[in-house]
Amino acid sequence: MGPATDEEESYLDQPIELDEFEDGGNDDQEATDLVVGEEIDVLGESIGDNEPIELDLGTIVGIDDVRAEGEDDSDSGFEVDPAVGLTLPDALTPDDGSEGLDDGSITVDESKFPTLEMDDGSEGIAAEREISLGTASDEARVPMAAIPWQALHPVTALEPCGALAVSADAVVAGSSDLLWFRSDSAKPLRVAVDGSALSDLVLVGADQDIALASTKSGQLFRRARFASQAEQLTRFREQLRSPQGSRPQLAFGGALGGALGARRGRVLLWLQDGTLLDVLDAGDRFERLEFDGKVLAVARESATVLLGRGRTRTLLTLDRDASSSVPLSGPALTVAQSAAPLLASAGSSLALGEHGRALLVSPDAGKTFRRVAGSANTTSIAGALLGGSARFFAAVYRETSDQSDILLIDPERAEAECIAHLDVAGEHSPSDAIERGEWAKVSCLSWHAPSGRLWAAGGFGVVSFGPSAA
Repeated sequence: MGPATDEEESYLDQPIELDEFEDGGNDDQEATDLVVGEEIDVLGESIGDNEPIELDLGTIVGIDDVRAEGEDDSDSGFEVDPAVGLTLPDALTPDDGSEGLDDGSITVDESKFPTLEMDDGSEGIAAEREISLGTASDEARVPMAAIPWQALHPVTALEPCGALAVSADAVVAGSSDLLWFRSDSAKPLRVAVDGSALSDLVLVGADQDIALASTKSGQLFRRARFASQAEQLTRFREQLRSPQGSRPQLAFGGALGGALGARRGRVLLWLQDGTLLDVLDAGDRFERLEFDGKVLAVARESATVLLGRGRTRTLLTLDRDASSSVPLSGPALTVAQSAAPLLASAGSSLALGEHGRALLVSPDAGKTFRRVAGSANTTSIAGALLGGSARFFAAVYRETSDQSDILLIDPERAEAECIAHLDVAGEHSPSDAIERGEWAKVSCLSWHAPSGRLWAAGGFGVVSFGPSAA
């Protein structure tokens, strides 16, 4: 390449001259411009050759992997002499072209994969939940009853509530205060507790005019209807194995008064770590109940508990004189193994559910269970005796429309009918509904036998339902 003759000419404008490439027919052509370096010279000396090793760059970078058929073997690049101590990895073993991806389709032996053809979904908890129990998206809605029940909303606007308790002549809802409804009054008496959000409550005492209320922070309070202030109860902690200062989640169960018409019943205090206590003398004393297992759920209509031992689940009915237990299997076992199972009773019938999924009912105290069609996404259940027959109520939440369907279920036939709808329409403006979120989701249901009405509590506050003739 000659020097530039014009000082104004840029080097970018200069032509590039390339040495003429001559194909010698083999790789013995001497490289004129590529200097490999001293390391190659050393390698050449180690094998007894004073000449530098010439490398086939196409072989190194994989450009020359596919060679034309019949090409001279002299184009194979440099040879590795085993005497040098170098070994060729298996991945670099010369390919004869007989097993390439382009040499035909790959034959798969389907017998090696039996689960792909033979799995019927009957194994595994997750599969059984989806197939046996279903979800709200794959279920038709329950048909509406011929005569829907009428909803009765309190006169005053109420804040969201998360707890309900009933007695012979009263219904009490819990928000951060107690909202005490007497007889058929639609306007409650507000009774202060502690200012904390309440998680559950129960009515105790000779006249059932004393409320025991638990808070979401794990505290327990007692407040009489006409008392001046609430009293915090701490003696129940003496029966616990949990460390001091912990915040247990408390809930009530047992034959709670008013649920099925009984004036007074056994009251149980359940901690979600599995501890179960008898509540005695209106909360003055607590006695721990011992079980060979962990208590996972407690019915509010009777002293019936769900007990877990490892992967097994058992329904246990308690009373003062005897107890009976029924081990669960099949879909009932799957539901009972969920994180927060729902349990309710009505006479000798039981209802078992998984929060947000379908409901199972048993007419024979848990020996057999049947699935209730259309009950997917159940958020709350309650047992009742209507005309001497066992019935269950269930609230099924429809997230897309922020609506709850209230179902009445016959456990003998495992069939349901929708008796009422709870939705935003006509109650709040759309903007208000969006701000509150899940306005129509029911947190708890309670059947008040003396008045023959079903009470519900949730983000909407409190509402009761009754037959149109009531």
